[in-house]
Amino acid sequence: MKKILLLASVISFFFIFTQKVKAQMPTPPPYEVCEGGCPVFSSETGSVPAYPCATSYDDWLKDRTKNFWVKDPEVTALGKAGERSRQFLYWALTHRSIDNHPVLLSIWSLSRNISYFLLIIVAAVMGVGIIIGRRYNFGNRIEISPLITKIGLSFLYATFSAALVLVIIQLSDTLMLFFSETLGVQRLFNIFFLQNPSGTVIQDSEAAYRSFQGCSNISINVLDSVKTSKFLINLTNMTYYLIGVMIIVRKIVLWFLLFVSPFLAILMPFALIRNVGWVWIGVFFQWVFYGPLFALFLGGLARIWNSATHIPFVFDFSRTHRAEGFVYPTAINILYGGPAQNLSILNSANYVDTFAEYLISLIMLWAVIILPWFLLRIFRDYCCDGIYAMKNILLAMYDQLRNQPQPTPSPSQGTTGTALKIPREVEVPIKLKMETLEEIKKTKTEEIIRSFSLQASKLTDVAHFDTNRQTQETVNRHLNYLANPTAAGTATERQKYMNIRTELLNRAVKEDPVAKHILATISTSKIEQQQRREELVKTVPQAIPFTHVVSIKVKIPKEKVSTLNSTLVNSLSTKEEVINNLSRTTQTPAHQIQAVLASLKTNINQPQIQIIPNIIRETGLDKDKIIQIFASIIQTFKTNPELIAEIALKEQLPIDDVIKIIQAQIPIIVEPEKNIEQIISIPPTVAIEDYEQVKKLWINQYERGEVPVTENITSREQWVDHDIILITNTLNKLYSTEAEMRQEGLNDLGYILPIFLINNMSGEELVVYLKAKLEAAKSVKSMIGKEKEIAEKLRAKADEQLIEVPQPKEEKKAAVMEREIEINEENNPSNS
Repeated sequence: MKKILLLASVISFFFIFTQKVKAQMPTPPPYEVCEGGCPVFSSETGSVPAYPCATSYDDWLKDRTKNFWVKDPEVTALGKAGERSRQFLYWALTHRSIDNHPVLLSIWSLSRNISYFLLIIVAAVMGVGIIIGRRYNFGNRIEISPLITKIGLSFLYATFSAALVLVIIQLSDTLMLFFSETLGVQRLFNIFFLQNPSGTVIQDSEAAYRSFQGCSNISINVLDSVKTSKFLINLTNMTYYLIGVMIIVRKIVLWFLLFVSPFLAILMPFALIRNVGWVWIGVFFQWVFYGPLFALFLGGLARIWNSATHIPFVFDFSRTHRAEGFVYPTAINILYGGPAQNLSILNSANYVDTFAEYLISLIMLWAVIILPWFLLRIFRDYCCDGIYAMKNILLAMYDQLRNQPQPTPSPSQGTTGTALKIPREVEVPIKLKMETLEEIKKTKTEEIIRSFSLQASKLTDVAHFDTNRQTQETVNRHLNYLANPTAAGTATERQKYMNIRTELLNRAVKEDPVAKHILATISTSKIEQQQRREELVKTVPQAIPFTHVVSIKVKIPKEKVSTLNSTLVNSLSTKEEVINNLSRTTQTPAHQIQAVLASLKTNINQPQIQIIPNIIRETGLDKDKIIQIFASIIQTFKTNPELIAEIALKEQLPIDDVIKIIQAQIPIIVEPEKNIEQIISIPPTVAIEDYEQVKKLWINQYERGEVPVTENITSREQWVDHDIILITNTLNKLYSTEAEMRQEGLNDLGYILPIFLINNMSGEELVVYLKAKLEAAKSVKSMIGKEKEIAEKLRAKADEQLIEVPQPKEEKKAAVMEREIEINEENNPSNS
């Protein structure tokens, strides 16, 4: 992400810097003629281009395609800016810094004195710890000599840190100077403003800065050349400045790191903050080696440019200084070209080969700036990873050796005692094979989640996880440690989960979808969690229509159910006597009864959870009153068999089917929340066999699985009832129209939610899984009810037999029946 932001900032600066040039128009009048209005061509070959010139400004106005050179203040400024950037770059390359200046050393001395003070405090704290440990005879005795050695080395490093840092900086500068002088970093680019340069680089550049007068051709045919030339000169100037800035920034950063170098003596002895010190060291060496690498690449670039072939590409320079090579006309008097060119007005990137050579030269300069940084950044990252990996191995070996039981005393002092210790060294790398950073990098993301028992490709995988308490605890532990590696119990585990989390972050940046799902699931960012959950909720399927639910329940085509409902409502609405009876029974005006029936007719094909709310909104009645009206309608059909027969005749359905439909749908309308699973259909993405298998697994779990005993759950029946209520409420929340309720429903899922999120499972699969689990719970509840009913009948029958039988046999029979009941109860443990 940091690289992307850096690149974006550079590109933004580049476009802002060049925006003015790209929009540049020819110099506005009044014009001051430059070089007599037209340059004089001379060529050794005698070949000059057709170059019609205007003799005056009035002549040019008559034909604006003619060439007419005038003084251009912007070109003048551009040329002077070029000389300024050349001088700045030359100064940055040839002037060395004074790294051991007294002002720098005085700041370092202040940091050193502060580090002395902190080291004294650390030594005092350690001394107090040693005294207390010895006084109270703690089991883990503290060795004094290693601590004294650490403190002594820390003081020694703080004292000589400036000398050490300055030696490293000066060595790198010497190496940088060696590359610069040996490889000939003298001329970086050909941008000439003087006819006959004769002095030093700075003298010639200063003379050019003073004397240069910019001119441009205002012919309308060369506008492209004017814009392109100004753009490239601007880009070249920016490149020169950037090279010089990077050289100076490197030096300033090294100075600042010199100031903080004594504090490494405080950071390195402590494990919790030691990584900060390693990062500082990595940054220091990154900037130290940037200079020599930069000088090596820049010197190599100069050597390439000054070679006989110059840039080793296939170019055709046979058209230089000739009319046939004057394709892109020279439009300003700043001449530019690649390292192989002898510049003139006929040779200033005037055709594709010379133009491409100039662009390649610019690209090579940008590579010189950027490549050392990326190479050193990669080296630093892998170096740090290597340090972490080595530390993990050492810590793990230490933990293993420390935790092994003490060997029992041997009665014999033979040579076999030494040989028995050899296997201990062999077992260590085998145990650590999957713990190292290198092994983690080689492991696929899918294998990582599989090793953590997080992988699920179908609903049965989720069910196996959900029904295994040990797997739940393992998965929760892995997720908690990934989210917060410091919560792990041992140093080895902490580093292991830290490495895995870091590797997942690197893979997520590279658009690994599985890694992104894992990190989004364990993220502590509320916004990221919200976004991920909203994506899941969006895939929850729409509730199926009410008539479809009734059709499945009574096994009658939904078209028949829909037309029958319309006929039922119409029959009731047209019978005034029935409406009046309903009005008296419910104490509701007749017109409101009619309104409820009309609203029911229009909403009958909506999902069941929407029917009552829609009727409430359309009629203005409260829910209790509407439920009372529906209950009275059921009673009306029970007491009027003629009405049912009439409807059955109209619809050509058996009377039993009509009664079945009426009895099935009214409870669903009145209490849709209790039958929420009925609105969920199984989508094509979920196999019926998978759904049935989940249901079967949960029936078996509810019947034979271990009861999760809590404060509110002490029996199997209570467990089943609790899950029915929980899943029903969760589904109602997921199908709610309020976003907050839907999020609350996801929270109720608990430990199975991460499984769906990590494996990118859809909301369809989630609600189908809950439907299967809820139906399994209701099925087991029904069986438990039947078992209780049978047991009650057996007890009642036993009591009757005990009353009817004479007294001597009653005791014997009662004992037999009591034994019978105990046997039945043992066969049905859910009733106990």
